[in-house]
Amino acid sequence: MKRHVLGIFLIALLISTAFSQEIPSELRGGIKADSATIQKALEMKKQGWVYIMPEPKSPQAAWGNHDGRTTWWVGYWVNEKADETSSVEPVLENGKYVGDGHGSPGWRRGGTPPPPTKIEWLLSKSGGIKPLED
Repeated sequence: MKRHVLGIFLIALLISTAFSQEIPSELRGGIKADSATIQKALEMKKQGWVYIMPEPKSPQAAWGNHDGRTTWWVGYWVNEKADETSSVEPVLENGKYVGDGHGSPGWRRGGTPPPPTKIEWLLSKSGGIKPLED
């Protein structure tokens, strides 16, 4: 019986390891991510992309508060190597991640933004709440 339980435990451990990997030090840790997400984040980081997390303007504008009267600093992407910005996650085109050129700092009204994606979290430096687990 003990061998059977141990065998099931080892199989579960192997499966979880295959889908969740250690976050490299050059990315923001604290979450679980699969190897494809980590590899994408590493490539985007290598090309200079970082994510600036949304930030509440006041304590009333806390994460999860959907009151439309609250004000938030918008989240956006910055390419620190190419001096570019993007309001949406950059997409891969011909081996290079390209943004839309519209991201910029600024305030917006309308309640809490959605939780960050795992890519946004991994490529941010601080702030925000952790992404939702899959």
